[in-house]
Amino acid sequence: MKTSVKAGLFFALIWMISILVAFLAGYSVDYFLISELFSLLLLLGAIFTGLYLTKKENDYERVPALEDFKIAMQSGLVYAILATAFVYVYHNNIDPSVKKSFQNQRIEMLHEQYPDEASFAELQTQTDTWDGKSFDDFIENQEHQIESFIGDFFTSFFHLLIYFMFSLFYSFFVMIVLRKIVLRH
Repeated sequence: MKTSVKAGLFFALIWMISILVAFLAGYSVDYFLISELFSLLLLLGAIFTGLYLTKKENDYERVPALEDFKIAMQSGLVYAILATAFVYVYHNNIDPSVKKSFQNQRIEMLHEQYPDEASFAELQTQTDTWDGKSFDDFIENQEHQIESFIGDFFTSFFHLLIYFMFSLFYSFFVMIVLRKIVLRH
């Protein structure tokens, strides 16, 4: 197995273990936002470690920048795929309380914004979308959208996109830093 793949795997496992420890300690909802930031830090660590160790294995051989970028992306993509799969399994099977907590917060905000039919009637004057619909239809539709948006699949898909974008940025950044500052090539 390539060193860059091992680095992605290792850092993804660190993040998964930290999530499970928070869950077992009863802090899964409170730890969620911190864990998201921690996962991005670990993604950076995976990319840096994977590229650095691969270059070290090859005796710091000078290669084209694209080759270094490719090695860095290998770590990032392995991390992204494993973390995304874990997010799906975690929110679907292990601890749906995080998902439910966010859904309940959004539904509560919806009911605060539209507490009665008068507020819905005001919305109807502003847009034609809800003409001919009742207040109950509106609330039911909005609650369904919230549950779909903060659902297992969309959350996982969103994580995958974010991890992929950060992998691209981090890989480019780490490649430049490693080549120009650390190794001075």
